[in-house]
Amino acid sequence: MPKGLKNWNYRDVTTFLKEKGFIFFEQKQGSHEAWISQDSRCVVEINYTKKSYPPRTLETMIRQSDIAKKEWHNWTKR
Repeated sequence: MPKGLKNWNYRDVTTFLKEKGFIFFEQKQGSHEAWISQDSRCVVEINYTKKSYPPRTLETMIRQSDIAKKEWHNWTKR
């Protein structure tokens, strides 16, 4: 389980996005995937990896999702 905004992996990100109404949209080049919000307003590109994402990569996914960083942070406290 991630702590705050550190140690997020593929499973954590996709589980969070699913809970927020995102669905898998399409396979991109290589190991990248596109996940889209239900209202089709936001697309998050995720690189499938077994490692944790670097903080800047996670920050990019947070911006793409248009979900407040605080919600991402609070999700880890469940």
